[in-house]
Amino acid sequence: MNDEKKLNIKAVISGWLADTFGSFTAGILIGIVAVAIMASKGMAQDQMEEELFNSKAFYNISLFVSFSFTFIGGYVSAFIARADELKHAFMTGALSLITSLLLTSVLTSHPHGTSSYLILIFVIPFAVLGGYLRKTTKKETKDTARKSNTI
Repeated sequence: MNDEKKLNIKAVISGWLADTFGSFTAGILIGIVAVAIMASKGMAQDQMEEELFNSKAFYNISLFVSFSFTFIGGYVSAFIARADELKHAFMTGALSLITSLLLTSVLTSHPHGTSSYLILIFVIPFAVLGGYLRKTTKKETKDTARKSNTI
């Protein structure tokens, strides 16, 4: 019982890595595709930067992808922890939130301004939702079944 109360740091870090590196990699790929599309239309490089920076569609797609990876990160942490899934997913979300706040503060000239910070209130809920999915879909092992039958 005492083991269930401990935080599995490996699970939290693994979930955070899945979120951070997944979001980062997907962001690069989305940027490459967007730049390729703009280049095919003959747009100049300085126009591309301005277009991406001010594009609501690019911003919204990036948010969707980032939150998807936050969800996956919460799931991964809950999967690795195998106990207290929601606590581990929450801690992964908190670590992702800190990372997001730091990265957002670096982008102080971002045209979306305050909304870039406000939207971050959804980071922890998406991670916890991923942990909840894991908790509700995990299969009961023989050891878990034995423990629940011996009350």
